[in-house]
Amino acid sequence: MKQKISSILFIAFVAVSAALGQTKTAARIIAGPMLGYNTHTECMIWVQTIGADETSIQYKVLGAKGEWQTELNYVFVIGKNRPQANKFYLTQLEMGKTYEYQILIDGVVQKPPYPLQFKTQELWEWRKPAPDFSFLAGSCLYINDSAYDRPGVPYGKSTDILNTMANTPADFMLWLGDNVYMREADYSSVSGMKDRYLHTRSEPKLQLLLAKMNHYAIWDDHDYGDNDANKTFEHKLSSLDLFNEYWANRSGPYLNENGIYYSFKHSDAEFFMLDNRWFRDESNLNEQFFDKTQLGAKQLDWLKNKLAHSKAVFKFVCVGGQFLNEHTNKESFNLYKKERQEIIQFTVEQKISGVIFLTGDRHHTELIKNDDIKEKLGYSLFDLTSSSITAGASSIIGSDEEKNPMRVANTLTAENNFCRIQISGKKKGERQLEISNYDAKGLVKWGFVIKESDLRAKK
Repeated sequence: MKQKISSILFIAFVAVSAALGQTKTAARIIAGPMLGYNTHTECMIWVQTIGADETSIQYKVLGAKGEWQTELNYVFVIGKNRPQANKFYLTQLEMGKTYEYQILIDGVVQKPPYPLQFKTQELWEWRKPAPDFSFLAGSCLYINDSAYDRPGVPYGKSTDILNTMANTPADFMLWLGDNVYMREADYSSVSGMKDRYLHTRSEPKLQLLLAKMNHYAIWDDHDYGDNDANKTFEHKLSSLDLFNEYWANRSGPYLNENGIYYSFKHSDAEFFMLDNRWFRDESNLNEQFFDKTQLGAKQLDWLKNKLAHSKAVFKFVCVGGQFLNEHTNKESFNLYKKERQEIIQFTVEQKISGVIFLTGDRHHTELIKNDDIKEKLGYSLFDLTSSSITAGASSIIGSDEEKNPMRVANTLTAENNFCRIQISGKKKGERQLEISNYDAKGLVKWGFVIKESDLRAKK
């Protein structure tokens, strides 16, 4: 009887679809698959399809004999011709293993021109030294779309850099904001925002990068709303939904009532992924008369408690705009000096070691260093800005800011680029991180090493 009722419902849905004049869209993958967060025993995999009644994933330990494990996603028949984002939460996985997987659409295995694999983190704690690992960092991905772009020379540059990034060995990628560029015709409506996310994510040269490593993301203004957007953006709820639909972060709304901030761990590092838009007061408000904030009281309290609790050797605070730079009038924490000072002072008072800032937005890459805090904290603070991936380069060359005295010598890159951070060392106390900055073709522009001992707070 149950099967009969299901058949009747299915026929009814098909009849409604026909009545609405819908025609069958060829079932296929239009973006992904993308590896999301991973832990010791979990991994999330995202893939966007169209025209499918059923999208499923099969997975098993690489090279293992026996049957595949399967997870299914069903699509409501009336909506099958619309893009469908599928998230597969794979749980109860074996620790420290490499898995192979395959995506099936309506029971048919899809065959991309590269292997589909993912890894779980190994249980090293109390057993062995922390594993070495590496990750990529970048921001500002602009994909040209002539009907929506400004007249003149295209703002987006070659997407070949995405293949370079995919072929750079790394365990995961940090997207530091402006991962989508919404234009005026996009953020004026929710449907426009959806179209822009879809257009960016389906970029052909992005697909290999999505599949090769895990991905973690935060946003900045252009993938949140309009230019320099703040907490008053009228479509912020829809923007939040879109962000969480297209990214596969560890938490997001699952731990927070609002915004996208979250944290995750990898080996002996912890990453604090901040939201600099949801709670943000207008940048132009005068701090002499208005006690403005980027992070908001709730998120700031969360960050302080997480930093104080963390036992990680390296504590990466990741945010869309520059944190330490005191020689810019651009959107950054330099327009929110009180909040920046509160975070720095908290780090000093709590004697927190290993803090490093990772930022995006500026369309150039540089390593900023605050030496003035060393006497109080015991070490200098660093802020690595990594930007941009494909968006036009900044106009910093020839400006006063080109001579920023806080910049580490020879670390300015004003062309499309990305960074790779390698964490290594035989044992605790001897760990180090090595920053390598690459241009679009994969040539190293500069490198810099920071030792664990260089980030030790005064006791």
